[in-house]
Amino acid sequence: MILPMVTAPPAAAAPSDFLYVANTADDTVSVINTTTDTVSGTPITVGDGPLRVAIVPNGTKAYVTNSLAGTVSVIDTSDNSVSSTITVGAGPQGVAVTPDGAKAYVVNATAGTVSVINTATDAVTGTAITVGTTPHEVAVTPNGDFAYVTNNGSDNVSVIDTATDTVTDTVAVGDGPEGVAITPNGAKAYVANETAGTVSVITTAGNTVGTPITVGTGPVGVAVRSNGSKAYVTNNGSDSVSVINTTTDAVSSTITTNIGDGPTGVAFAANGAKAYVTNTTSGNVSVIDTTTDTASATLLTVGGGASGAAASPSQGDTVVTFEVTPTDGLTITVPDTAALSAAAPGGTASGPLGNVTVDDQRSLADASWVATVSLTTDFTTPGGSPISGDAVTYTPGATVAQVNGPFTAGATGTLAAPVTAYSKVGGSGNNTVTWNPTLDVAVPDDAVAGTYTGTVTHSVA
Repeated sequence: MILPMVTAPPAAAAPSDFLYVANTADDTVSVINTTTDTVSGTPITVGDGPLRVAIVPNGTKAYVTNSLAGTVSVIDTSDNSVSSTITVGAGPQGVAVTPDGAKAYVVNATAGTVSVINTATDAVTGTAITVGTTPHEVAVTPNGDFAYVTNNGSDNVSVIDTATDTVTDTVAVGDGPEGVAITPNGAKAYVANETAGTVSVITTAGNTVGTPITVGTGPVGVAVRSNGSKAYVTNNGSDSVSVINTTTDAVSSTITTNIGDGPTGVAFAANGAKAYVTNTTSGNVSVIDTTTDTASATLLTVGGGASGAAASPSQGDTVVTFEVTPTDGLTITVPDTAALSAAAPGGTASGPLGNVTVDDQRSLADASWVATVSLTTDFTTPGGSPISGDAVTYTPGATVAQVNGPFTAGATGTLAAPVTAYSKVGGSGNNTVTWNPTLDVAVPDDAVAGTYTGTVTHSVA
């Protein structure tokens, strides 16, 4: 089984938001926008039988292996044009770029070698490195010191010292090793053994191999999430994806729903939130939510023989978190007392109540609230009849001051029942508003002389 690949973003756009997919049957590369999960632009024409793609860390160039042409196409990501074509060994498959971006290692399956490309000159340097039989994939350690090459025909992994470009170790793994991925801390290398139906775990300190992990049928692709928590393995023969917990090295779940035919490559969006699986037989891409490990019902159609996936590198993206804490709660403040104008029987006592302020310090995503007003104690004086709320009119008026509005004044009306004074609908975060309402009391004809006292109550929730 030949594994293909995908990679990086056009420099003209945000480089962390793209995935390049090699379409082996169409001799093209498709570009997926990982923010919108849509296939964008016209496919890029490359050489015969493209299988893998790798991107330099600064996102300016993508290297595509053309398995049938014995070449590597170099894509200028600023305009998605092929800037050069490099002749390598016979049957190139896997490709990986060193973390410093200086070299690209190309695995030549038919020749049994690895070619090294100087990315500054886009020329092959030195003599091809001889590895095992039918090498397929390659991954470079995060520190750039070693490249791990899977040898499908000899059931082992060659370890290349990138300083000298020589093989310094050979590690026996399972039958038919294909994909290889290294954890972000460089401690482990995961190798998908297609024939054995297992994944070998190499401890890179000493290059020892633990107990193989049984996955699905024909595992070919493997990738480790950017936070190092999970490894995703594509099972080409059983149309599924196995998810491995990298702490326990056990399968935590198997994803079968919405995985297409012949899953091959797997890569993550730059932020690790989504995994993209290329389905070679059905020519589409499955999108997996890495939090829930469920695949979207929508499969993205790309070119024929979608063969691999490699996410565009994060261009210096730093995921920064901080917590916004509530400053306080939701409060309302009102004047202690207010005096209205004097009025004769049959007249109207009027006047402002003074400033009423709602202060919302809850820091909520939905900063909605409603302030209500009511007459909780009727106006009374010794010897006189009470004056109730139906004779009392409340006018909210305009705001005196406000922060982070808008705010809506309630309608002028009597206090026969509680009414809305002010409200805020929607918005987010802290906010405050102050208004100076007016009260009008219709004094009945039979009112007796004296000082009338009542209680107006504001509340907010």
